[in-house]
Amino acid sequence: MPEQRDEWITKRAYELWEQAGRPDGQDLRLLEQASTEWEAREIPDNPAESSPAVWDKEN
Repeated sequence: MPEQRDEWITKRAYELWEQAGRPDGQDLRLLEQASTEWEAREIPDNPAESSPAVWDKEN
């Protein structure tokens, strides 16, 4: 699974680099931005909705 994460981040950083006009020396910043985007994708919008306690109340 880490390979999937790393591959996604690398591809996203490349997209960001192209969108920014291929600037020199921005690789670490763009990798960090892509990593932040990955983490945001992995966190549910509303953590309470994904809680098992909420599931029990719905049933």
